[in-house]
Amino acid sequence: MKNKHYVVGSLLLTIILVLAACSGYIPATSGKSPEPAPVTLRLLTWADDRYQQLYDMFNEKYPWITIEPVKVQANDKDIMAKIKELEKAGTPADLTWIDGDLLAYEQQGLLANLKPYMEKDESFQDKVLPDGYFDTMNFRGRRLAVPFVDVPMWIVVNKDLLARHGVKMPPNTWTFDDFRTIAKRVTDPKEGDYGLTTSNEFVMRLLPLKAAADGHAQNLAYLNENMTQSLLGTPAVLDDVEWLTEFVTEDGSMLSWSKAKEQHDVARNFLNGKTAFEVGGDWLLPRLNREAMFNWDILPFPRGKQNQYSLHIYGPLALLSGSQHKEEAYKWISFQFELEAQKWKIDEGANASVIDPELTDYIDKTPIWQGRNIEAVKMTKDNGLVLPGATIPGFSEYNWVNMINEIVFNGYEAKHLIPETKAWNKKTLQLREQWKQQTLK
Repeated sequence: MKNKHYVVGSLLLTIILVLAACSGYIPATSGKSPEPAPVTLRLLTWADDRYQQLYDMFNEKYPWITIEPVKVQANDKDIMAKIKELEKAGTPADLTWIDGDLLAYEQQGLLANLKPYMEKDESFQDKVLPDGYFDTMNFRGRRLAVPFVDVPMWIVVNKDLLARHGVKMPPNTWTFDDFRTIAKRVTDPKEGDYGLTTSNEFVMRLLPLKAAADGHAQNLAYLNENMTQSLLGTPAVLDDVEWLTEFVTEDGSMLSWSKAKEQHDVARNFLNGKTAFEVGGDWLLPRLNREAMFNWDILPFPRGKQNQYSLHIYGPLALLSGSQHKEEAYKWISFQFELEAQKWKIDEGANASVIDPELTDYIDKTPIWQGRNIEAVKMTKDNGLVLPGATIPGFSEYNWVNMINEIVFNGYEAKHLIPETKAWNKKTLQLREQWKQQTLK
């Protein structure tokens, strides 16, 4: 009886299908592709809450993908520990910011090669990027990361403090001599006013830029032309270090660490309004807009004997090899170069990475630069030097910042730079040879 019902049912179904075909009837469909399964991407970052706006913009474009920021400290040790911790827990990270040595991550097999993703990414085909934009993040034919953001820097100026001492805002063509003269002129210890903030930003940013602008080093971080050796121990660079040290020891326009502490560290924070100059980028500018109780502006870094440069940091963003969602994670990387993301970064004080007339025009419109020295902002598009290091073997062991900090702010003798530099130069050559041998195997 069950077989008879089955046969009758099959015949009826066949008749219905034949009639439907003859009548031209096609069953209606929804016309919608199935919704992608929700994906959460874990991004290791030290970004503050401002970046939630960018995560939301990405989620609006890709509603099924959510960015979950996982806070880490900006150093290789903490980042690598967090990668391993999340992998062990079965919840691997997908993406990470990197502050340090990309090769250390590559050596441990932690990074995916971005080249294949970018080569098939049609959105990249029409974009114009600066020459050599990815050079500092390519190694042995692999692209280990891309610049998440182009962070230019300027000399930030307390215009009110300058005015109190009868000093006008310098022109964009000012020199390092002008910089030192003004710093001395506005210094008044009785009033607690000083030319420079007691800040290692001058050691990390201004000093290596001066060495390059004066022709004493071909690259930032005092590296030679092919970035294989440090020139930190050469006489000309040692003279540059002495030049900045004299702001503390002779001019009194910048306080040592101990002197600043005696004055309750007021001079260590530009926002206190008691110093004329600081080095600033996108980490400082939004705070100035919100919190500064004085009139401020920016200037380009001063002109040297041979050139005038601006300093840039390309923050590496990497796709982790342990990611379980590589295609979705790559969408976040690609999104960084879309116009809406580029404009958001301009609003936060960064540069656009993509060369596009719409983005160039946007500099004049963004709220952060209204009433400021916009021409100084535009100068950074054409005269930039990028901080190297991401793919230089042993760069994370190149202790130049800490060594010069001790000299400038703590009275350490500059002669100690010579053996330290020789030791690092030897170490980086050895590491280069080790990488070469590993590649040949």
